[in-house]
Parts: sequence; structure tokens; C-alpha cells
Amino acid sequence: MTTKATWLAAALLAFALAGCGDTTYEFEPVGVGEDDQGREPRPRSNSQFVRAVYADLIGRAPEAFEFGVLFEGQPVFQIPIDEQEMLVDVLDGVGDSSPLRELLVAGLIRSTEVDIPDKADVDDPADYIAEQFRHYLGREPTAYELAAFVGEWDADEAVNPRTLVRALLTSREYQSF
Repeated sequence: MTTKATWLAAALLAFALAGCGDTTYEFEPVGVGEDDQGREPRPRSNSQFVRAVYADLIGRAPEAFEFGVLFEGQPVFQIPIDEQEMLVDVLDGVGDSSPLRELLVAGLIRSTEVDIPDKADVDDPADYIAEQFRHYLGREPTAYELAAFVGEWDADEAVNPRTLVRALLTSREYQSF
């Protein structure tokens, strides 16, 4: 990367880390697949995660482009930006990329390129939630998961389609294969 692009990536990382804590969580091991042929899930690499999130949310791969700064109509400087390279470099540059992955998902969900309906536009929350499970996790929600998500949807005004999508994309299941 160029020095300007490196500086930009470092500034983004510093900003992102300013809100991160140092809490570590331990989880029980989970299996993937049938009970008799289950396997330990493998985490997606940062590169795989970035490409998957872009494909699932935006419907495209990360792009490369020139970012230019104009002063009085004249170009002052241009910075080549490769979305995937910059994001992966930042994610690879920290020991635990989970908090930055969550920030990436939160930012992309708010992108104008993402088409997520408002809560008022969802007629059947249970059907919408099941559809999102199929889209992002490739499976039907369990009865418990569906009841829990629908219960929160109904009980809390802040729980909306963006909240649901963010929860699914930042889950261990989505981040593994």
C-alpha cells in the first residue's frame, strides 16, 4: 500500500479500536454437520469474511478505485483504494479481529448499497426472520431461535431488520464454515 493509504488504514484502525474493550469470551465447542459426522467449524479467514459480507449484503465483491482530493477544482492528490486489501490488512493487523469485523458489518449495513427494509415494512416477523436465517446461515432457524428472535422483535422497538442481520453476520456460525 502507499504511505497515504497506509496512513488512512492506520487512522481507521485507531478510530475503530478506540471503542473496543479487552473482554474475552470462552464458548463451548460446537459441531457442524450431522451428529455422527460432525466436525469442528473452521473460522473464515479475514479475506473470506470480507468477500462473504460484501457478497451477502451488497451483492458484489469489494472494489478498487482512485480516491481524489480536489482543491479549487484542481486535483491535489489521489489515493488508490482497494477495499478488500485495506480491510483485510486492518483485520490481519490485530490479534482478535472480531470487534473490527463487527464494525465492518455495522458500517456496511448502513450503506446505501444495502437494501434492508424498515421494521414497519415487515408484515410477518417470523417469516422475515426465517428468510434471513436461510439467506445468511443457509438453514432454517430452530424453534428456540425463531421464538427468541420474534419475542425480542415484538418486545423491543430497537430490534429491527438491521439488528437481526447484524446479529446473524457477527455470529460464530456465519464467521465459520
